[in-house]
Amino acid sequence: MTMKVLGTSKFGRQNLTFSDHHPKPVPIKPTEVLIKIIYTDLNPVDHHKLNMKPNGTPTPAAAPLIVGYGGSGIVESISSDHADEQSVQLLNKQVCFLADPSKDGSYAQYIVVDRRLVAVIPEGVPLEEAACIPVAGVTAFESLDKVGLLPVYDGTNHDVVKPILSSPSGNKYRLLIIGGAGGVGSWATQLARSTYGSEIEIVCTTGSQESSDWCIKMGADVTIPHDEIETKLGTGPKGSCDAIICLAEPTAALFASMAEVLRQYGKICLVVAGEGIKSLDLSFVFFKSGTVCTATVFSSIRCGYHIDQASEMSTILEALKRAKVTAPLADTWEEGKADWRTASVEGEYIDMVGSGHVRGKLVMKIGE
Repeated sequence: MTMKVLGTSKFGRQNLTFSDHHPKPVPIKPTEVLIKIIYTDLNPVDHHKLNMKPNGTPTPAAAPLIVGYGGSGIVESISSDHADEQSVQLLNKQVCFLADPSKDGSYAQYIVVDRRLVAVIPEGVPLEEAACIPVAGVTAFESLDKVGLLPVYDGTNHDVVKPILSSPSGNKYRLLIIGGAGGVGSWATQLARSTYGSEIEIVCTTGSQESSDWCIKMGADVTIPHDEIETKLGTGPKGSCDAIICLAEPTAALFASMAEVLRQYGKICLVVAGEGIKSLDLSFVFFKSGTVCTATVFSSIRCGYHIDQASEMSTILEALKRAKVTAPLADTWEEGKADWRTASVEGEYIDMVGSGHVRGKLVMKIGE
């Protein structure tokens, strides 16, 4: 059996084309499930993968290259021989999912994924909203965890269990999100706010008034320009930020600013890579006994070390259901423009996300 996909046999976003004859995947392992995709998550990493040309190679090792790393849909089938009980329980359920980056992605009508990367969507949560969660929401969740701000809900009534926030400065705990208007920043802001309320001060950097307004809408207390971190926030040995989530490439200048505003024993989480990570100057962070860590949801999936993103997505879905957070769908998102034939046209949703200037999230509807 075959399915329709949106892929490319040659690197370059401009080479994306539809194909009706790609083999439909089949779940084989006990933990694998087949999902009929309704919406795929759109992310800047899609463009990066389409244009990367590793070692200058013009064609992907496995063609066509199908990107897309998460979305929402319906579990259509499971392994016919020895599916485990958890997989059986997912059959015919509406779900959101993360994709394995080493396999065919979600720019397709069907995908096989590990059920540990699949979460059931609660009644009342629309599929397009659930599709906003997998990549951006889980990245935000794990980034908050890395800096000690993990949103935790008890298993009985889903009330928030708040870890005690304590800043060595004696002031209110401050979280700085660099690049707060995108999908990850929007989720991080909302999850931190819904967990800690007024106990935390959230500062986001932005590049425009529209992005500033968006961040305030998501729950930020204050926004500052990207290039005014040191002038707007306290610097020096005492610093002014207990936790920093960096959603931009950590250039030498940007990392120096982060080190300046970091408080004693503060934590920095780097989410975006780039040339800058090859030569970070940790001297001032070392002086402050600070911690620098990284977050990428794909590392654990690739190595199999920690595969339980289903529980993280479930936590966010529960918060959505209880109206503790809202799906950060971009103001520009429209159902009529989300169909993959429209979204894949030059200048439309796929390219808008690739530009890195979308406020919130865009998702694409997979059609026939």
